[in-house]
Amino acid sequence: MARARGEVDRQVVYDPAYVRLSFRAGADTGHVVYPGGDLDASRGVCTDVVVRALRAVGVDLQERVHADIVAHPAAYPRVTAPDTNIDHRRVGPLLGYLRRHAVAPAPTDWQPGDIVVYAFNPCPRCTPDHVGIVSDRRGPRGKLLVIHNMGPRPSEDDVIDEWTQLGHFRL
Repeated sequence: MARARGEVDRQVVYDPAYVRLSFRAGADTGHVVYPGGDLDASRGVCTDVVVRALRAVGVDLQERVHADIVAHPAAYPRVTAPDTNIDHRRVGPLLGYLRRHAVAPAPTDWQPGDIVVYAFNPCPRCTPDHVGIVSDRRGPRGKLLVIHNMGPRPSEDDVIDEWTQLGHFRL
């Protein structure tokens, strides 16, 4: 929670641009870093909230998602060529990885640290559009909040049931 909430506290700027992941531990190395690569910590998107929070507890989604895409490309039909700079930063491949490797708790069994993937449109027109981490704080409705970044800055909001849920996961 602390690392996810840090994205909110630092007011990370929403930036969906493709970038080479040349940062490690907050410093630009000048070359692509894999595993453990990041973009400038002042920038990011919804997936970066999840990636950075999990990395803080020893789970590197950059490495895990890339390895799974290489080993099981048929499970990722929209990925035409594996790319360690972006695959884990796209909601679709992240959803594919979570479906294959995470636990899907009961729909009412929400716990802090769970990951929720959303579509903004109802199905059947739904696509994986957004992801967040379930907070340890509750909103005015008594429901757990979600830490996410849909721009212009990350936030911790009462949105757990705001959009179509494509998946609810626990690593």
